[in-house]
Amino acid sequence: MSDYAMERPSVVTAASVLLYIFAGLGILGGLIVLLAGASVGAAGGVIMALALLVIGMSIVNIVLATKILNGSNGARITAIVLLSIGIVLDVVNFDTRSVISIGLGLLVIGLLAWNRDAQSYFRG
Repeated sequence: MSDYAMERPSVVTAASVLLYIFAGLGILGGLIVLLAGASVGAAGGVIMALALLVIGMSIVNIVLATKILNGSNGARITAIVLLSIGIVLDVVNFDTRSVISIGLGLLVIGLLAWNRDAQSYFRG
């Protein structure tokens, strides 16, 4: 065994950057929906709650992306599970935005789960 830590593969960095992008878009979209929900009236409460959920999940993505950059296998597994759930929800509630979300989600999962360099990096 060597005395130095393994260098982070570029695919892990790319996956983390994509998670940061997901988070940024989620926060932006959540804030827009939150502002729109405030002007709707009684139904706005549900809309605002869903917007806060999206913002909260975006914050979770930021934390996961940061931990993945630091080599946390638990964060990698959590991100894969949450992205998988998101893909299933996008398929169930399919619209034109879902195509991008599904594609990027599958890309991040592929980079984190099926790439040999990433697998060996998280094994330590």
